[in-house]
Amino acid sequence: MLDERPRAIAIMAATTMLSRDTVLETVERVLRNDLKFGQAPICEQTKLVGGDLHLDSLDLLMVVTGTEKALAIKLPGRRIDGSVMSTVGTFVDFVCAEMSTPAGKR
Repeated sequence: MLDERPRAIAIMAATTMLSRDTVLETVERVLRNDLKFGQAPICEQTKLVGGDLHLDSLDLLMVVTGTEKALAIKLPGRRIDGSVMSTVGTFVDFVCAEMSTPAGKR
């Protein structure tokens, strides 16, 4: 019987490589639905810290956990700081970078 683990790992790796647009759409959906911003204007330049959305630390945590849940990933909390959460775009860049980094290298 052939070992199916290498094939399963390859499939998992392929499915975790999402496009940046998909990650951006996911973060926007989390902000609109989970944090109830509805039709508020949200783009990559939208400030998450100190901006018009007036997010507090709990809201930022909800952005992170909502994104993790929607994308079925786990982000390293120790690496998330104000620079990562500065704007929607910086957070999306961070998520994409983490998804492209092998788990052992994070």
